[in-house]
Amino acid sequence: MLHILLAFITMGVVWFAWTNFKKIGRLRLADLDLTPEERQQRQVSYVMRIVVCLIVLAILPFLFTFLIK
Repeated sequence: MLHILLAFITMGVVWFAWTNFKKIGRLRLADLDLTPEERQQRQVSYVMRIVVCLIVLAILPFLFTFLIK
């Protein structure tokens, strides 16, 4: 049962990272009124969200292993 829960959490984290990755690609088209500094701040925030998702994906198996035992 925990493996199914881990799979659903993993899919949610990957989906969140993917949506942020798509937002980076659409940033120049969607926000023409932003200054370059504001655009760079948004890019950094999206990249940091993706990095946090990758860290969470790396930690999840160890966390669930710890919870099972």
